[in-house]
Amino acid sequence: MTQLEELKASGLLLDLGVSVPIRPLGFLYKKRRRSLTMRTPGLGGMIRIARQYLALGITMEEVEKFTFEQQMEFIAQHGKEVSRMVAYTIVRGAVLGRLLNRPVAWWLRWRVHPAYLGEAMIQVLTQLDITSFFTTIRSAQAMNVMTRRLSQ
Repeated sequence: MTQLEELKASGLLLDLGVSVPIRPLGFLYKKRRRSLTMRTPGLGGMIRIARQYLALGITMEEVEKFTFEQQMEFIAQHGKEVSRMVAYTIVRGAVLGRLLNRPVAWWLRWRVHPAYLGEAMIQVLTQLDITSFFTTIRSAQAMNVMTRRLSQ
């Protein structure tokens, strides 16, 4: 498979939902695997994720080239922001996203393995496709609102 086909396939997976495994609480119920599903957020969620990502001040290429010490420093400095970006894909509503993002992010920090959380962040950032948004902007700019439309 080419890289473009892989990106499309993983984008489809994100639309359908990607499960993030959660550590079970052994004393409350049987120790079976639990998971949450991340799905592609709407435009409002994408804007929130973009703000969080830009506040990090780092690119994905730099993250992929980190050494162990740099990874630890990144986790120490930006762990909360990473969990908040993943929480925006779990709680996707306009109001609920605002109200429940911080509690869900806190819960993710304590119940999800750091490797899964980091991989979830990379999956979200690489698969958010905003080309349809720019296509809509270009078509709206090209359209003249003062001309008559032939259709009813």
